[in-house]
Amino acid sequence: MNDKDKQIIKDSALVIADQIASALPGLNIAWGLSKALYGAGLKLREQRALEWVEMVRDNPSAFTDTILQDAAFQDGFVYALERYLREKNENKRTAMRSVFLGFAQSASQDRFELERMYHVLSILSLEDIKVLKDVDVAKTEFHQVYEQTMDKNENIYNLVNAGILMSDYSSRIGPIAAPFVKATEFGRGFVKFLL
Repeated sequence: MNDKDKQIIKDSALVIADQIASALPGLNIAWGLSKALYGAGLKLREQRALEWVEMVRDNPSAFTDTILQDAAFQDGFVYALERYLREKNENKRTAMRSVFLGFAQSASQDRFELERMYHVLSILSLEDIKVLKDVDVAKTEFHQVYEQTMDKNENIYNLVNAGILMSDYSSRIGPIAAPFVKATEFGRGFVKFLL
């Protein structure tokens, strides 16, 4: 593919996103707000903007007319799209789409921690996320994720600092290679969007 063909494809992505948004009542309002606020960013990241609008189009059961016309949803859409456009990692963008679907399907969007989840995604490394997938979030008592090894302690403490895990600071007898942790309520909810 030559440079001219690549440019034509790039220029058409935003046009297609506009057409999809205008075809879905309610989405056109949120899309218009996003374009007004992030016009230059949308132009630079047209393919990501198209992915976002296609996600909404491809999930009509989650993005009903009622939800699309709700002001809380529209505010969440604008916020989430801006963060999505800035995220350079494809795996994190996939998680962001999953979180946003959860937000759209939430019975109480005002109580859904969209901003916190996006912030946590942005500060975690890919290795932190990989370690998080090894954590048994169903356990309610403190336990060691990686017994007898200190290799992943930095990642574990990153998850503690992000509010996903809680560390047990009670005294223990003898040397401990790995911290004792358990998932927080936020962490249990957060993990659902990563799998």
